[in-house]
Parts: sequence; C-alpha cells; structure tokens
Amino acid sequence: MFNLMKPGHILRFGTCPSTIISPAGAKNPSSNNNTLATPWPTTSHLGLVQCLSHPSGNIGAIAADVALRLRTTPGSKSRTVSYSAPGRLLTSSNRAVGSVNCDFVGYVDGQSNYIQSTQTVFSKDFSGCLMVVYTHNGQRHVAHAAASDVAPMDCKQAFLTTLQGMGAVLGGWFRPFVSASDSGRKVNAFGVIGQYVGHNINNLTTFGVVTNTGQAYSVDAFKPTGIGGTDWVVTDVSPKVMSQSWVAP
Repeated sequence: MFNLMKPGHILRFGTCPSTIISPAGAKNPSSNNNTLATPWPTTSHLGLVQCLSHPSGNIGAIAADVALRLRTTPGSKSRTVSYSAPGRLLTSSNRAVGSVNCDFVGYVDGQSNYIQSTQTVFSKDFSGCLMVVYTHNGQRHVAHAAASDVAPMDCKQAFLTTLQGMGAVLGGWFRPFVSASDSGRKVNAFGVIGQYVGHNINNLTTFGVVTNTGQAYSVDAFKPTGIGGTDWVVTDVSPKVMSQSWVAP
C-alpha cells in the first residue's frame, strides 16, 4: 500500500505510535556499550494499519489542505473538487487505499533495538539512525540503530559489526531521514502543517518502514493537535534503496 500513499492520505493505526514510549537510554555515555543488539522491551504490535483517503470527521479538512498543497503532481479539476469543502460532502469518505498488519521497534538513545518479525515493521524518531533488516538463527529481525555525534552513543557501525560477527545474514539497511537531503522537504511541509501541530516541527514525524516483502520507505506524518483517535496525516512517502554493505555512513 505504501507505493500508493500520497500527501493527504491518513494512516489509521491499531495502536497509536504516540502512545509507545521508549525506555531511557544510557545515563553515562562514557560507559555505554554501543555494540549490543537489544530486544525491544515494550509492546511492539501496531495491529492493523490502514491507509485511507478523504477521512471523515474533523481531520477531513486538515487532510484535504495537505492533499491540495503538498501533492507535487500537477493539480486536476477532480482533485480540487473532491477535496474542496462542498466536494467532501458529496465524496465518499474513508476510502481504502490499503491495509497491513504491522509491528513496531523503537528508538533508544545509545542502543540498537530489534524485534523478531515477519510482518511489516514501523519505527520512528529518525535523525540519521539506521533501520536494519537481518536474519539470525533463521529468524527475521528488524532493528533501529541509534545515531549520535557522541562516539560511544553512535551505534551505526558498531551494530553492523556486531551482526557480522554473529554470522547474521544482512537483508539491508537504510536511513529514513538524512538531514542534508531531507530537511528541506520537512521544512516545506511544516510551512503547511505547522498550525496543526502546535507550530512544533518535532511533531512532524519521520517513520521508517520495512514491508513484509522487503521494500523500504520513509513516511513523514503528523497527528493533529487536539484531535483524538489514531489517525496520522501523511505529508510525504519516499521509497528507499537498502544498502547491502557492512560499512555504515
């Protein structure tokens, strides 16, 4: 479904990612062991994640605003009409784009966390971290390897070296967010959606996604302030190529 997603679609999570709190990271960086592969200790199931077009309710106008202002393909009369306020009254709501059962692995400062999963896996809170897929003892793992400017807290190369030493089979890794190439995209989106997230750009989240068939994506999305439920509005979806190298950037 990720190849069909566009700005203005929503992701309706079984378990809202905003409710998943990561455990605390290392208290003393100088004693941190960044070579470890640590099991993700909290609930990892997002359940059924649906992608919907033209959502109903209060989020509908927000999604329409995002669709009209952030889709990069040339506008069309049908899009303008269907996302206008009068058009949304006449257009079918909550149109299914796709759905998939998903797991979750989170970010922890100074650690690499993994889950065993054959399903599509989400992670979030990326600022240079790696999302890594590998097989160990016949089991598929998906991990979030933390990045840091503080050497003992930076896990990217240390984690890949650990996996190689364990005899793991590398499926690939990618970085869902790279500041040099992706900051402009988020700043542009924030100019549109800032009013919906309390004017805090940190509330525009970059998710990393590895599908159950091995495709990788970065997905920018936000949960509008003051609107309940588990719906997040998508602002960008970008397919990613996974590296097969044991050397991290």
